Amino acid sequence: MARGDVDLALMTPGDAPAGLRSRHLFDERYVLTGRRGHPRLRRKLTAEQFAQLEHVVVSLRGGDFTTPVDDVLAALGLRRNVVLSASSFLFVPEMVARSDLVALVPQRLVRDRTDALRIVECPIPVSGFEVGMLWHERNHGHAGQRWVRDVLKAMVDADGGVRP
Repeated sequence: MARGDVDLALMTPGDAPAGLRSRHLFDERYVLTGRRGHPRLRRKLTAEQFAQLEHVVVSLRGGDFTTPVDDVLAALGLRRNVVLSASSFLFVPEMVARSDLVALVPQRLVRDRTDALRIVECPIPVSGFEVGMLWHERNHGHAGQRWVRDVLKAMVDADGGVRP
C-alpha cells in the first residue's frame, strides 16, 4: 500500500501494518461443519467427541496442523485428531461435504450451504475475528476510492456480511 501497488485490503485489522486507515465491515465467528448425514456430527457434542472427529485445519503459512483451538483442547487434557491441513478456507466446505472430515470455518462461508453441510456450534470456546477494509492515507480523499469503500460497506450492511 505504501508503494501504491494495493489500494484496498479486506483483512483482520489487527494484523495490518500501523498507519493505515480502516473501516469495520463485520465480526465473524467460527462454526463446526461436516457433511449432511455425517455419522458422528451432532448438535450437542462434548469436547471429547469434538476432539475425536477427523479435522481439517487451515494453515495460511502451509503445513501447520495446530491452531489456537488445539491450545484450548490441550488445557482440557485433549488432543484433536487433525488429518489434513488446507491452505485456504475456500477449499474446505467442498472437502467436508464429500467426506467424513469436519472443520471449523467462518460462518459466512457456509451459511448458504445447508443443503450439503451440517453446521453446529463448537463445544469449546473459539474466538471470532473482525473483518475490515484498510487503505493508505494517500487514497483517503480520492473520490473513486471513497466510492468503492462506500459501495462495499453498503453491500456488507445489506447482506449481513460478505458472501464468498
